[in-house]
Formats: sequence, C-alpha cells, structure tokens
Amino acid sequence: MQKSHAYSTVAIAATAVIGAVIAAYVYGGGIARSPNSTPEQGQQLSFRSLISDGSPVQGDLAAPITLVEFGDFQCEFCARFAKETEPQIYQTYIQTSKVNMVFKHLVHYGSDSDLAASASQCANDQGKFWDYYHILYTDQDSFMLSQDSQSALKNLASKINGLDLKKFDSCFDGGAYEDIAKKDTKLADSLGFRDTPTFLIVKSDGSSPQSLVGAYPFSTFKAVLDKAMDGAAKP
Repeated sequence: MQKSHAYSTVAIAATAVIGAVIAAYVYGGGIARSPNSTPEQGQQLSFRSLISDGSPVQGDLAAPITLVEFGDFQCEFCARFAKETEPQIYQTYIQTSKVNMVFKHLVHYGSDSDLAASASQCANDQGKFWDYYHILYTDQDSFMLSQDSQSALKNLASKINGLDLKKFDSCFDGGAYEDIAKKDTKLADSLGFRDTPTFLIVKSDGSSPQSLVGAYPFSTFKAVLDKAMDGAAKP
C-alpha cells in the first residue's frame, strides 16, 4: 500500500509539472502567487507610487484594485493578452470602476523594445497611450521587422485619431523617455519579475500584492480579480 501511495504522489507531482510546462508554452508564464521578492527599501507599491513617474493608467483612479501589466511591445504573449483579454478586463472591471490598470515596461527583446517604450510614453503625454498600446500589439511586425524601427513607430502613431504628430515626433526624436524602460525594468527586477507579460494585482493602498505570470484567458484574470475585490471589500 505504501508503494502504491508513493507512486500516486509521484504521479500527481508529475502531472502538476507537466501542467505547468503546458501553461508556460500556451500562455507564456506561470500561476498567481505573491511577488518573489520585496520592493527596494523605502519603495511602496501603492497606486499613487505606481503612477508617480508618469506610468500610463486607465480607469477610475479611486478604484480599490490596481492591475499592473509589465510588458514588452515585442512580446507575442503580451500581444495575445492585449488583443484577447485586456478588452474583456476593460469592459468588466475598468469601465465599471472596480479596477484600474497601470502599464510598466519590462524590456528584454532588444533596442526596438526600448524605442517602442519611449514612443508609447510620448503618446501617453497626449492621453493616447492605450490607443497606441493596441496599435503596437495588433501590428507588431510592422516595427519588429522594419529596417527603420523609429520611422515604423512614427507611422503607427499616425494611425491614432487626435494625436498631434508634431508633438509626438518632437518628444520621440528628442529622447524624452529614452530611460523609462530601464527604470520600469529595474522595478520589475526588484520584484523578481523576469518574464512578460507579468501582472501585479494589488489593493490601492499597496497591500496584499500577488502576481500572475502569463497571457492567461479572461477566466483566469476574473477569478484572481474577483477574489482580490472580495478581500478589498472587507473591513
């Protein structure tokens, strides 16, 4: 009997490992968990601190839960999330003031990722980050495969309704945000985040942080966000 029990335990463990491998392949990540390490000394993960450096945000600033995406505009799993899952999160949680969403750059795909991060922040200066976010992820190849990524990123920006292209080009060409990706990536490193996309779910006061690694379907995010909101609603 003990031998059978041991075999069952090994089998269950093996199934869990196989499931994790499949999840990593399909979704590009892992499971919900607490951040692997604490922020740098003196650093707080409250909503106000997360947006204090000009990080893009959408939704009600007073929402009880903040969803932070750490992404790279060249990441295929990030693109999957942006196209398939973010619109559902937006409709269900962001538009209803239950959750707000912050974007942080976690770049590790090369210089074009830095350029895209810089360009997106220039769009953010005009309140157009999320428009550009969807354009970049929908048409990734147009700048990833271009011989002139900077021109390709400008061309994608021209598709944003209402964007002042002269201001955008001045910001982008002037390198106003050339260091933003490094700064955000440093924060990600301090939290033990390495893969994209990685998501941080945290209460507005910075308490009860947990992470979700991978471009999981909406149902996974719904379960995590609903549980976070239930906890936030309790005194």
